[in-house]
Amino acid sequence: MSWRRYIRWIKWPWRWVFDQRERKDYIAQAFSWSVATLIGSKSMVRESWAGAETLEGAKDVAVLVTWDAKGRVHDFLIEHMRALKKAGRAVILVSNSPEFPESQIERARPHCALIAWRRNRGYDFGAYRDGLMLVPDYDALESAIIINDSIYGPFQPLAPLLRKASAARADVWGMTDSWDTRWHLQSYFMLLHRNALQNQKIRGLWSRWKHVQSKSWVINKLEIGLTGQFERAGLTCAALFPYRDEVTRFAHTVRSNELLADESLAKPHRDLLERMLHLADAGAPMNPCHFFWDQLIAEGFPYLKREVLTANPIGMPRLYEWSDVVANAGKYDPDLIVRHLRTISKNRVV
Repeated sequence: MSWRRYIRWIKWPWRWVFDQRERKDYIAQAFSWSVATLIGSKSMVRESWAGAETLEGAKDVAVLVTWDAKGRVHDFLIEHMRALKKAGRAVILVSNSPEFPESQIERARPHCALIAWRRNRGYDFGAYRDGLMLVPDYDALESAIIINDSIYGPFQPLAPLLRKASAARADVWGMTDSWDTRWHLQSYFMLLHRNALQNQKIRGLWSRWKHVQSKSWVINKLEIGLTGQFERAGLTCAALFPYRDEVTRFAHTVRSNELLADESLAKPHRDLLERMLHLADAGAPMNPCHFFWDQLIAEGFPYLKREVLTANPIGMPRLYEWSDVVANAGKYDPDLIVRHLRTISKNRVV
């Protein structure tokens, strides 16, 4: 091994000894894994209810996962279920919420084929797996979308995009991809075609599933690592809006329009563009859903990550114009988002 790798090999155990945060996280992950192993692969579903549609004979499904402190089924979520149904999907709504009032079950029922309420073990990925296992005839599935409520939309019909994400081009599709840590499809939306669903290694993954209750473990092993598991199973993975295309388009737009010298833009805006351009030139990965959210929507990307509005993690200037961007993208009513933000936001105007 090279001397740099040798130094890292020596340094790692000492870092573990002296870095208290890393040590605590490692212990917490080990404990969570041990508990998950004892529990086994059983479903965490507490109760389920039939929806207005049917899952019998379903070949194309969508498992939509939600969490809300009070178990509410918000208007934006109902609109999402309607859009998935229009795209030919039998919708399975899986709630990880601590409570699930009957009134909210009745709100959801007309828009899906099945509603499930589960213990929030394994977070979204545990819910994805448990939701797929609720399909009466899993062997008959041709495709499945696994998707969560961390996004607003869709702002355009999904059917054209789903046709573009064909089984002939890839076995597993994401809307976007990320190069953070290592290349992977971002997990808020994945489309699995039959080759993936029926792959013996993937079916083995579902049957041996561990509902690990550690966010850092879930991020490393599933949010980032699941794409690698698909590829090791011999499956091809692709993104509908690839990061490399987005960062190249961004850099070209900034340079060709000389935006860094455009004094009509506020200085914080130009500073952010300069920082993003520096990251692009350095090959440092950026989260496309944060850094390129408006560019993506203008290109036909159908979603907006909730975190962009609730936290603005990169300090995007003029974020208050998000509703204009959404309104110009299609026929989606931005007020669906505003009503949800009024419910969950504290000390923040978006």
